[in-house]
Amino acid sequence: MRDLPPRRRAPAPAWTRPITERLTPTIKALVVVETLVYFFYVFVERAQPLFKTHLALGPGMMQGEFWQPLTAMFVHLNGLTFVFNLIGLWFVGAFIERTIGMRRFLVLFFASGILGMVAMGLVLPFKPFSLGEGCTYAVLALFVAFGRMYNRAPAQVLGGLVMQARHLSMILVGFSVVVDLARGDLASLAATLVASLTGFLLAGGKGFGDIVSLWRARRLRRRYRVLDGGQSKGKSGSSAKPRDQYWN
Repeated sequence: MRDLPPRRRAPAPAWTRPITERLTPTIKALVVVETLVYFFYVFVERAQPLFKTHLALGPGMMQGEFWQPLTAMFVHLNGLTFVFNLIGLWFVGAFIERTIGMRRFLVLFFASGILGMVAMGLVLPFKPFSLGEGCTYAVLALFVAFGRMYNRAPAQVLGGLVMQARHLSMILVGFSVVVDLARGDLASLAATLVASLTGFLLAGGKGFGDIVSLWRARRLRRRYRVLDGGQSKGKSGSSAKPRDQYWN
């Protein structure tokens, strides 16, 4: 029997390219796991008490169930939260992974998600609100990292809506903080702040050193003011070097 040529796969439809181009193997794996766990929770009603009591983040974390900050990242008790988390993971996940590599991406995703859940678990006993669930805080940290890495680069959000990457991340973090404050959910607020800070520090660069450099730069801006002729003058009134020598 003669050898047959290998069967070629039919090319994917053109309309699927914007979707598939943002699905790396790592993102696909995370999406599949999150989806399977959620569907199991929805369709297997007998397992729902187990999910709420031992797998989602709750009082059990302070009673020896130290796995909850990790397992809670894959437990979604609300369909709307599940959908938005997958959209967020799909939107920025592949860009970040291609920029910093799979290993660092996974460290960023799990470190920010777990630390956010730990912060929530520590506040829950003082201000109980709801069970911690889903990868919301890990996805928020990805957007923070996206804004830091791409900074002023334009990001297409929806259709013709385009904004700088840093502005997109600021809007999402600010919106999350306002929602948490409006709901009085201090546990979620703690998770939001911790996850956002972790995402910023793990995005690359010097981490905390970047924050210090930014603070010093703003301090210098307040100290020096621009005068006619291109020279700056300090608070003491003495002339200083031209502004161009300090700022590019």
